[in-house]
Amino acid sequence: MLKAYSNARHRCYLHPHRLAEFKCERCKTGLCSECSREYNGQPLCEHCIEELQYIEASKPTLASRVRDFFTSLRNTIAVIAVVALVGGGIFYVFRGFLNQPITPEEMARFRYAASGSFETPEGINANSTVLGAKIVSFTSQRPGFEVTHLINEYTGVDYPGWRSADLALPQDVVVEHDQAAAVSKLIFTQQGSEPPATWAKDVEVDASTEGLDRGYSKIGQWRLEQLTGPQKFTFPPVSAKWLRLRVLTNYGSSDYTSLDEFDAYVVTQNPLAAAPSPTP
Repeated sequence: MLKAYSNARHRCYLHPHRLAEFKCERCKTGLCSECSREYNGQPLCEHCIEELQYIEASKPTLASRVRDFFTSLRNTIAVIAVVALVGGGIFYVFRGFLNQPITPEEMARFRYAASGSFETPEGINANSTVLGAKIVSFTSQRPGFEVTHLINEYTGVDYPGWRSADLALPQDVVVEHDQAAAVSKLIFTQQGSEPPATWAKDVEVDASTEGLDRGYSKIGQWRLEQLTGPQKFTFPPVSAKWLRLRVLTNYGSSDYTSLDEFDAYVVTQNPLAAAPSPTP
């Protein structure tokens, strides 16, 4: 049997009745003189020659490589151009929005949305524009320092508060709530960027459930300190649809009176609500 296998290896693979006179240098197959082919100076079988010719034909030429490079470059440039066109269009559409600063009211809305509640450690601010509060009457204001700044829920030297138009006192500001609320805490904040002489000094707050110009009862009268932090005043709950702030005096300015924030809170039993703070 081994002799038969040895004899088979020495015979042409296409003509088994012939002895192999050559051997394919690539696949080592036995070949007779008729089946042997010379390719690049080597005896090869027909099958190996076909494979080598196919490999040679498949190799990219310099011209094809250059053509592929420029095709790829063209496609890349086209993609970049499309992205730039779309991005430029989006930027053009939203350019106006990007140049507009976020207002304090919008910041308050974001803050409430993020917390998922109108509750704060102080309670619920009934004087919040987010909850529908609005200024419905006022004595005076200066351009850029409108009374609406009193209830925008933002305090700080980088954003203006309220200024009266002149020295005339008292200055009245009426805030209307979306619905009557049981207010039991007031928080005032002085505007740190204003001269301390202009800061509100003596204030009075009245409440009404009957109308904008009638039915007011006095909640209290307090003296605000020359402090930049919040000043809190607490009292038994008072039902108020309208709150009237009366600024009676300032700290000596002969030009105008200023105030940064006027907040009115409903103190609930929610764990977030802090205990009423003592009157300064």
